[in-house]
Amino acid sequence: MDLRNKSLHFYVYLALGLILSAILLFKAVLPQMKTWDSLKKELIQRDTELKRRYAIVQEKEKLTREIAKIEQNYGNMDEMFFRLDDVSQAVKEIARISQDLQMEFSSLVPSPAQKLENLSAGIGFILWETPISIKMKTGYLKLLDFIKRIEDSGKLMKITSFNVRKNAANLLIHDIEMTLCIYSLQKEEPPKEEVR
Repeated sequence: MDLRNKSLHFYVYLALGLILSAILLFKAVLPQMKTWDSLKKELIQRDTELKRRYAIVQEKEKLTREIAKIEQNYGNMDEMFFRLDDVSQAVKEIARISQDLQMEFSSLVPSPAQKLENLSAGIGFILWETPISIKMKTGYLKLLDFIKRIEDSGKLMKITSFNVRKNAANLLIHDIEMTLCIYSLQKEEPPKEEVR
């Protein structure tokens, strides 16, 4: 009987242990796991939010650098353009560029400025193009140096037409005709509101 008593005690203790384990599981462990799950979800949400905010900060820094670059370029932009009402500024620039090149200019004739509609829309500025017809005589190497100096001048200019003819009187000198366009920038006036 002693064996049977021991066996009964074993099953009673086992049952009590299982009951206590189940109570412990349902009262302590499962609620704690739910808390851990909710903390895990909150941690994931905060991590996602932190990554989103970090991306925003990175984007802001990138935009700040781009704005600084644009402001720097805009500051230099005024120097790139000629004044709209003063073509003599362009003539002085051409004279400065060709100063030591031994070029003989026979004419510099500006045409009226033309508004570039397709490039001016919605940017707050009006871009004007003023063609200048130039006739000159010079050697081939001096002409190449002149064109290089136009490119390196820091002013916005473009050669739109170009014609080189041989000079019968001197084979080392060429007759050149070109159209050099200069550009001016004018701040666009906002449309005036009607007064009623």
